Amino acid sequence: MTSVIRYFGLASSEYYNLLHFFHSSAFSAQALCTRWVELLGRKAPVLNLEGQPVYVVDGLVSAKAGKKMPGVKTPHQASEDNNKPEFVMGHFWGALSLLAQAGSRLFAIPVRLSIQDGIKASPSQKVTHVTRMHQLVVSTARMAGTVLADCQYACRPFIEGLLCAGFHLIARVRLNTVAFEPAPKVRKRTRGRPKKYGKKVVLQELLARGALFRGVEVELYGRRQQALLHEVELYWQTRLVKFILSIDDKGRKAIFLSTRTALSAEAIVVAYGWRFKIEVGFRALVERVFAFCYRFWMKAMEKRKRGDGEQYLHRAGEHYRAQVARKLEAYERFVAIAAIGLGLLQMLSLLYADQVWDRLPLWFRTLRKEAGPSEHIVRATLQSEVDRILASNAPCSLLAKILATRSKAYLPPHPLKMAA
Repeated sequence: MTSVIRYFGLASSEYYNLLHFFHSSAFSAQALCTRWVELLGRKAPVLNLEGQPVYVVDGLVSAKAGKKMPGVKTPHQASEDNNKPEFVMGHFWGALSLLAQAGSRLFAIPVRLSIQDGIKASPSQKVTHVTRMHQLVVSTARMAGTVLADCQYACRPFIEGLLCAGFHLIARVRLNTVAFEPAPKVRKRTRGRPKKYGKKVVLQELLARGALFRGVEVELYGRRQQALLHEVELYWQTRLVKFILSIDDKGRKAIFLSTRTALSAEAIVVAYGWRFKIEVGFRALVERVFAFCYRFWMKAMEKRKRGDGEQYLHRAGEHYRAQVARKLEAYERFVAIAAIGLGLLQMLSLLYADQVWDRLPLWFRTLRKEAGPSEHIVRATLQSEVDRILASNAPCSLLAKILATRSKAYLPPHPLKMAA
């Protein structure tokens, strides 16, 4: 925000108006992201899997040490990366992205991010980050499609919620997963309830039976490689799903699940490889647009200690609850605007790659134009062109009117007349 004030030559008092912008009741993060999804549906080259758009969901922890920030807790770090600490204090964000592709360029465009842990209305509230993620997908996605997820979302509540809304799931499951064969058909009805399941199947034992697998060539993470695949349809969590047992060229074993049983084994494995694009998007959110650099404290909140868990509001008053909801909404608006900014950079890379390369002001010793411009390349090009873009802006545009009035302000704004 300080960079915006310096660049446009705004008065220093406008800093407080910008702070109030994220706390204003004039708009909501959900409505803003809904408009963003509509724009992506019209303009973005959405990637389709057998006629359905592909979404990616995942969670990340934004490190925050603020003792007066609602929603901050110390969750366990579930990542397998040894460079990350086991416990980290911060906000747990759930993210929904939409895959878009142009040629060989594939991006996970961020659609919606929300805080999914740290605040509960009462200790008896059963909502978890898995159920909140399901609500995020159903309430934000404009069209039903296929969702790619990690192991933590391969559970019955998430699958049932998606299937009821018309979505499908492709996810990775643990090696110790147990499923059941379909019940054998009986010719003559006997006493008692008919069997729902057949023989128990331990999927890890199937990985040791090499005769079941067939060799295929699939494209994973940008390169062609050989893999051994075996597919089987079994009952799991009361649903008939397709399991894909995979052994790659380095001997690594994995088991994938798909609720779309009509998909081939190769399509399911390749589709799950697209899930890694959301990790690349997280890195761009942190390093390119600084989406998690918000610093909004709540004055009425008591200081929390390091290591505290959930924050319960069942004993708080209505006014305090409204203040907490307002502060959480400010966090989500800040991140949502940054995510939309990153999505616009990705859209420019997909749709106007040649124009970006022609106006790039930087020099690189090795430049892979066939791979397409990254978010960093697009941002550098826009930074060099921003003066020309603003000079060509119409005098009657909204931005010109805002700059003409706000750059002359010299008095601090009245607290009751803060403009959003």
